[in-house]
Amino acid sequence: MKYLIFFLFTLPISISAQFQFSFSDSIQIINNNEPLSMPWAGGLNYPQFSSIDYDFDGDLDLLVFDRSSNQIKVFEHKILDGEHFYDYDNTGDQWFPEELRYRLFAIDYDGDGRKDLFAYGIGGLKVFRNTGDLTNGLSWEVAKEILYSDNWGTSLSLYVSSSDIPAIVDVDGDGDIDVLTFHIGGEYLRYHQNQSIDLYGHADSLEFVLKNECWGKFREDLSTNTVYLNDNTTPCTTGNVPNPEFPLLEDKKSNDEKAHSGSTILALDIDGSGVMDLVLGDVAFPNLNLMINGGTGVNENSAMVSTDPLFPSNSIPTSIQLFPAAFNLDVNFDGIKDLIVAPNAKNISENEQSVHFYRNTGNNQVSNFVFETKEFLQGDMVDHGSGSIPVLTDVDGDGLTDLIVGNIFAYKAVLNKESRIAYYKNTGTSSSPEFTLIDRDFQNLSALDVGLRMYPTFGDLNGDQKNDMILGLEDGTLSYFVNNSAGSIPAYASPIVNLQDANGTIIQNGLYAAPQLFDLNNDGLLDLIIGIKTGELIYYKNVGSSSNPSFEFVTNFLGGVDVAETSPNGYATPCFFRQNDTTYAFIGAVDGLVYFAKGIDGNIDDGQIFESFVSDYLGFNVGAYSSFAISNLDDDGELDLFIGQDLGGLFYLEHDSNSSAGLISLEKQVLFSVWPNPFKKEFTIELIDLFEEVTAELFTLTGERIYSCILNQKINNLQLDQLDAGVYFLRLSNGFGTTKLIKL
Repeated sequence: MKYLIFFLFTLPISISAQFQFSFSDSIQIINNNEPLSMPWAGGLNYPQFSSIDYDFDGDLDLLVFDRSSNQIKVFEHKILDGEHFYDYDNTGDQWFPEELRYRLFAIDYDGDGRKDLFAYGIGGLKVFRNTGDLTNGLSWEVAKEILYSDNWGTSLSLYVSSSDIPAIVDVDGDGDIDVLTFHIGGEYLRYHQNQSIDLYGHADSLEFVLKNECWGKFREDLSTNTVYLNDNTTPCTTGNVPNPEFPLLEDKKSNDEKAHSGSTILALDIDGSGVMDLVLGDVAFPNLNLMINGGTGVNENSAMVSTDPLFPSNSIPTSIQLFPAAFNLDVNFDGIKDLIVAPNAKNISENEQSVHFYRNTGNNQVSNFVFETKEFLQGDMVDHGSGSIPVLTDVDGDGLTDLIVGNIFAYKAVLNKESRIAYYKNTGTSSSPEFTLIDRDFQNLSALDVGLRMYPTFGDLNGDQKNDMILGLEDGTLSYFVNNSAGSIPAYASPIVNLQDANGTIIQNGLYAAPQLFDLNNDGLLDLIIGIKTGELIYYKNVGSSSNPSFEFVTNFLGGVDVAETSPNGYATPCFFRQNDTTYAFIGAVDGLVYFAKGIDGNIDDGQIFESFVSDYLGFNVGAYSSFAISNLDDDGELDLFIGQDLGGLFYLEHDSNSSAGLISLEKQVLFSVWPNPFKKEFTIELIDLFEEVTAELFTLTGERIYSCILNQKINNLQLDQLDAGVYFLRLSNGFGTTKLIKL
């Protein structure tokens, strides 16, 4: 059993120690009669792979950067009873720089035995040097904010498109790291040679010179992924010289460049010829193209002599929608570099069984890649596409709490998306839960074809002791499914679509409805709370009976909760719960944070505000689209917390009374306040400090500026009774910030 503690701080308000949690893998997940080895690792969507010794124990661990929401995952190389395996380290990302975007690769550029980081820099590459050690752990310093290259006497940034994966590798075999990247037009591959060895005799400098405009003497078609060998167009005819150690002459025509669409590059000597071959992926195609270099020595300007668009043609060729990227590293611990292929197109590629593993049955001189699985790592964890939604409920009426996992979308062939809900039956006991995957498409709900993110909630609405289901839909409406199961196999009646409130009005308050059935007013009836795209919570009180629900609208701004204070979208996901007769709530959001509310009881009517609402609860950010389920699963009187997130998997946190972790609120610097909010006719803006005039601007949700004024004192009263009721954004100049403003 593994416990990894979240390192947290203490809230400035009193919170019971009952809400101390630690990451855990104590609950087992069974799939195809086998337990998953890393069930709670969180999933993968569009990952990039590198090896790095992050814990300085002498072996290489696996660094995964997922560009879906720029998340880092670290899988530690472990050995148990002589068996090598990867184990997810929930705290591994804490050792890496923040605000990494688009790409990340671990490469030892300076030859000190510690792998450094090549990341995205504006228009190119940013480099972090590894300054860590065994005693102090990983640490980083910026070696280059952006790499530059000498282009015919002019120093220019070494261009790499944000969508591309370049080849960062020792092309000429001299011991320092060079770069192969497509030029901005996307047709020709450029070779930027590192001058570190040439100038200084060691590899720890990052000084580049553009040596070839058409490395490999090929051109990739702009509209297709067709490759033209021995291309006779400029710059292939003039951009390469017999010896690339001499500078190139600028070809003026080559500067008339078209926008680059996207390519991935893996450079490796696949056939042992001594020169780099290429494996190319294209943004609009599912295959990889192997290009064989006909040269016999480096720096000969040798041409690519053959292409194989069905690579690896000796095995099962790659066919992955969309924009495949190939990575060459040893992942089965035999010392021979294998091939990993994953999609690189955010939001449109395969996002479940999307990481293909090809074992190298050859050696590191002559490779032979053989397909083994299309769910490398993913097959060891819960993974249901993008935007997982955990829900805990007794689906089959056996008295045990089961696990439902919704999603925003999963990839659907070809180049389509669908929302599905997975059903994990609790096959354990009341004191020792275990979940077994029964159905990836519960009740065949994907066939409803109602758009993205079907958001489920369950509860007995008609008093028959069976949990009915309500689905929140993309268009903001709700569908009600009465549970008519006759035995242990779940069955539901045809849905009542466009669920109406007590007045006969369709319940539809905003897009992407995220409902929760919860007895908010504690009267014995399940009420309806709905999170919406713009970040607020909507509350409907159940004014019906235990056998006939009827929902009466109360407020569209429950508790003053808003998880989209600085942007139009929040995608609020409510998770209210009651502990020791007190109501609390976790609220998820598109920013991936964990929002927490207390002081709820007695503050649920229109215009009332929860006593406390904080962000950054637990000091934890799951990247994007956080959502929660909480329950006492094992009858120990303590709560278990499940967190869904962008990468389609789940995190499981277990109460840990021995944890020194508390709850935190990473307080944001408050520069101004607005009250009342919502307002009817007028409101007040109070500035904490005023050193110069501040401009206040009011915007609609579509970005149209409709009001502007100057604030020249600390307390400013504004009257806007003529403004239409709705949601607006109030922006203050001079760095004061933005907040949401609601007119009633």
